[in-house]
Amino acid sequence: MIQTDNNNKGTIKDIKERERKEEEIKLREQCQELAYERYGEDQVIKWSNQHKGLWYLPVMDESGETIEAIALMKPINRHILSYASTKISDEGLYAFLEQCMRECFIAGDDFIIEDDEYFIPAAMKFNAILEGKKAALLKR
Repeated sequence: MIQTDNNNKGTIKDIKERERKEEEIKLREQCQELAYERYGEDQVIKWSNQHKGLWYLPVMDESGETIEAIALMKPINRHILSYASTKISDEGLYAFLEQCMRECFIAGDDFIIEDDEYFIPAAMKFNAILEGKKAALLKR
């Protein structure tokens, strides 16, 4: 096992995972700060309580340092998924994702959904909202 971190005795995999988590925390803080600035802390907390959670969907600039646009999304539920699923067979995956995003959208920059330059990277990340809890189906 390769160890490169003398301070924490972590493997390269551990170091990369720790760095990924640190970047995620930093981005979440930036999103929260932007959301509080635009809508107020009380409103963001109210939305989070009302919808049993809240997702930030930021679209970053080329450098990955600055948030160009953000959407606040409620968690997906079976009703949204059922409604959006009618789009997938007729119009394809991106129509399905667009419908899901429209149904989950609470506040933010609506051009994330309207403008392909923002929609495509946002749709690629939106799949995370669909994952949620893990389940398994096992044959005995």
